Amino acid sequence: MRNRIARSLAWVLALALLAYLFHRSSPAEVARAVKQAAPWTVPVLAGLVVVVYLADSLAMWRIFGWFVARLSFREVLVVRGATYLLAIINYTVGQATIVYFVNRSRGVPVTRGAAAVLLVMGTNVLLLLFFTTAGLAIAPEVPRLLPTVVGIAWAGLAVYIVAVALRPRWLTDRPIFDVLLGAGIGGHLKADAVRVPHLLSLILYTYVSMRAFGIRVPVQHAFACLPVVFFISVLPISPAGLGTMQMAMTLFFARYASGATILASSLTSQAVAVGVQSLLGLACLRNQMARGLPVRSPP
Repeated sequence: MRNRIARSLAWVLALALLAYLFHRSSPAEVARAVKQAAPWTVPVLAGLVVVVYLADSLAMWRIFGWFVARLSFREVLVVRGATYLLAIINYTVGQATIVYFVNRSRGVPVTRGAAAVLLVMGTNVLLLLFFTTAGLAIAPEVPRLLPTVVGIAWAGLAVYIVAVALRPRWLTDRPIFDVLLGAGIGGHLKADAVRVPHLLSLILYTYVSMRAFGIRVPVQHAFACLPVVFFISVLPISPAGLGTMQMAMTLFFARYASGATILASSLTSQAVAVGVQSLLGLACLRNQMARGLPVRSPP
């Protein structure tokens, strides 16, 4: 019942945000902006979605191999692709499917698999923070709120680093934190390093989408703001970041194009991503079922 209410509220928020944005920019203006997009928009974006998928799979392959269990890259490609169908609805549910897979195929305890997912999600947030901070140093102008948000994030990171370094008993007694604490600071940095290609591919994807719609954002500004946009979009408060992504894009890039153009670019890029990820998910799910992935009981 709670999950159903939460999903309903997420859709209400997404529709409310989109209604607000379409109130500021009429559907006719958005449709006109879509028609004026570069003719190469869809095929190029579709190709970049595949690049994002490969970079994401590579990072997960390395992180799970280091901290959980050795998986072949092909297995990770299949499982990560299959989870896209669920992640489109809820990112966390998609990650939970990976936990189920490593439990059945490698006998990894569910708690340890969930802890690894927490590490993956944590390193994503850390990397977004690092990129945003670097962007602040080189961007000519950023929204006034951004430095404050980054400062608060760094304060939270300091507390997290102390916890990882000191390994307090009240945390070590909880299995869900086993992988996080066991990885240590060095392990977190190593996991961040293999996640860099994924984040760069996401930035490239969004930047190319904006260029396709004639939104000429300076590279420095995109570098500073897009990590924050991605962070907002993965918050579990709207389905697949619908609405929150468009609101954040409008907030950070309004000076470079009209609201209608930004909305058209964001919705188009999200639609292409969902479409390609759905096809990848269907193909990988069929492949996974056909191959009959190995299953063994936990020792």
